[in-house]
Amino acid sequence: MSILIYGLNLLVLAGLIWGLWKQDCNPKLRPYLFPTLLLKLACGLLIGVLSFHVYDKGDTQLYYQRALLMTDLAHEQGIGAYLQYLFTNDPTGTTLQGLQKPFYESAWNMPRLLSVPMLLTNGNYYLSSLYLSLFSFAGLWFFVNALARYFPTTAIPAVVAFLAFPSVVFWSSGVLKESVLMGGMGLLLGSSLYLLFGKRKPLLYLSLALVGLYLIWLVKYFVAVALALTLALSLLLKLIFYNPKLAHIHWVLKGLALMVLFSGIAWLGTQLNPNLHLEALPDVVYGNYQVSLLASQGKPRIDFPFLEPTYLSFILHSQLAFIGMLFRPFIWEAYNIRTFVAAFENTLLLVLAFGFLRDLFEAGRVKWRYGYMLTALLVFVFVMGVLLAYSMPNLGTLNRYRVVVLPFVVYLLLLCKTNSELLRYLLSARQRQPEEDEPAQIAAD
Repeated sequence: MSILIYGLNLLVLAGLIWGLWKQDCNPKLRPYLFPTLLLKLACGLLIGVLSFHVYDKGDTQLYYQRALLMTDLAHEQGIGAYLQYLFTNDPTGTTLQGLQKPFYESAWNMPRLLSVPMLLTNGNYYLSSLYLSLFSFAGLWFFVNALARYFPTTAIPAVVAFLAFPSVVFWSSGVLKESVLMGGMGLLLGSSLYLLFGKRKPLLYLSLALVGLYLIWLVKYFVAVALALTLALSLLLKLIFYNPKLAHIHWVLKGLALMVLFSGIAWLGTQLNPNLHLEALPDVVYGNYQVSLLASQGKPRIDFPFLEPTYLSFILHSQLAFIGMLFRPFIWEAYNIRTFVAAFENTLLLVLAFGFLRDLFEAGRVKWRYGYMLTALLVFVFVMGVLLAYSMPNLGTLNRYRVVVLPFVVYLLLLCKTNSELLRYLLSARQRQPEEDEPAQIAAD
């Protein structure tokens, strides 16, 4: 029976991969599909091997064990009871009633999603891991192709940032929340680009965007709200500052209108979950910081000794939080193989950051055609990065959680002239002529 299960599921996976290959994509990206996909699938399997056979711990084990309870529900009480639970998240009347308290606890959403491939694979962890890794890859591949279509000079930086950067690939693979998160993010952002610039299939892309947003909400609601607000900010900036019909209005009035409109939208977003309420958010973030601090005794972490649960204190510590999130552990802080790998990657980020700063100080004034998108993205990266550093100062855990912002940072860093030339040098052995090539800038005129 196990051989039959393996065979059938591998055939289904092969069919899905073939369908992905047959999809219309940027010709420049096609050579990278299979190498990056195989890397993704391998990382998902590696997470399982490390969790079950090396460290014997990890969130992936918890998700797997809870998903097994749900597949047992389908076997014992029938597929109808399972489907009702799957779509309502209400364990009343099921064998999960005594375990899942309260029934709306988001920690059970990931096992619910995992239970779907688990049913298809008869509870096989590694086959289920392949399904989740494939979903994560497919969503990001969809997004990267959208970037390549509308910003063609940034195609290769997008591949590197979202599909090949080591920690991004590893931590968004397999049986982890980040697999669903990044796959959903790819669907949401890719569809948003097609809706913004394209004219075909608006209902399809709107549906994909909503599905992606809902999946993100299930696993990490605060990221879903942040992404929705980022898209709203980008749209408002475009409508107010890039609308020729409003060119005669003073920029101060435009700024005030933007503040009022975005504040109203942001307030609505904070009402979606009690933890996001403006009066509760500082205490929630500070409480998470204290809990993580206690659990990180003797481990590398970001310390904020004077941090207080106030917005002013968060703002004063924000630069330290962002730098720590992005560049720590430093190479001299490594004490085992895992921290050394993380520190080596962070050293690479530092090199890219210095390349960006070099071009920043040498560049003249640039007119950004898509400045509204860049501005919204920078706000998302900085605010989300800072909040992650406050909520999870343990550097080991933060290295995983930061994948929600890290690929965007890498993508932007690779767009400057110095780093784009370095990337071309690494990808090609032929003689380059930088003076004849346009710098890979996302929106420069």
